Amino acid sequence: MEAMLNSETRQTAVSLPAFRRVLLCTDFSDRSQAARQAAIRLCQGRDAELTVMHVSEFGPIPAVTDESLDYILGLIANEYRSLQDATIELRQLGIKVQPVMAEGTAASAILDHIRRRGIDLAIIGTQAIRGLNRFVFGSTAEAIFRRAPCPVLIARQTLSSSPAEGHGRPVVFATDLDDSSLHALRYAASLAQLNHSSLHIVNIVPTAGDSSGAAALKTREALRQVAASLPGDGTAIHCEVLFGSDVSRAVVEYANRQDADFIAIGVRRKSTLSAHLPPQRIFRMIMTAACPVLTVACDQR
Repeated sequence: MEAMLNSETRQTAVSLPAFRRVLLCTDFSDRSQAARQAAIRLCQGRDAELTVMHVSEFGPIPAVTDESLDYILGLIANEYRSLQDATIELRQLGIKVQPVMAEGTAASAILDHIRRRGIDLAIIGTQAIRGLNRFVFGSTAEAIFRRAPCPVLIARQTLSSSPAEGHGRPVVFATDLDDSSLHALRYAASLAQLNHSSLHIVNIVPTAGDSSGAAALKTREALRQVAASLPGDGTAIHCEVLFGSDVSRAVVEYANRQDADFIAIGVRRKSTLSAHLPPQRIFRMIMTAACPVLTVACDQR
């Protein structure tokens, strides 16, 4: 049984964080397309500045010859043209776009840009690689996920929804009701507001239980009290208690049933733990969800 909190019962003085400076990290590959679509959904029609960033990465060259130099310069020229083409396409959609091309290690260059420019949200694509019974991030996506001083939206390669399909689909926020993880709730609410959609706040109890029992009702009331701290901006908020031994799977299955557009979770950066999720389960959630996942470090205040 789901509880819904009306906007009239919520606060009006609390403001939500804004995503005004958005960074889209791209390598122009297929795995960047889902991230690009997410950036369009969040920036189109808004007073937001989108930076499209590409980092050229080249390994050590044993000996620089005229032939190898021409080859590298040709690659850089192709990347520059791809960046300019992407910029033109996004501007044609009415988005304020600033192209940035850098050289070096992708993760270091991206993290440096995030810090220097005060980026509010980083969007990055990744692909699912499974082996040895575990999911593995691409090294760049994982480094940014673990170290970025701003929320990170991760979209995996196989996601294919068009920019217009997302509006109205809910945002699912998973929490264990820990004070530190609830910092991420404000970002989830901001995402729902931008998406013109409802916000589902869910708590997963890793034991079998009765959804109508006293414990579930008590937890649901705690979720309602948390939701009451958000501003009454018209966003419909649903509070739900779920039961399941695998927390990440329970979140993904619920989000899939709701046809969610985004999942949002809080991450304890120092210990690389999220709201009751160890790192491997965070990766599994990102790699199996049918939508992008927003990760917010609990010390981003």
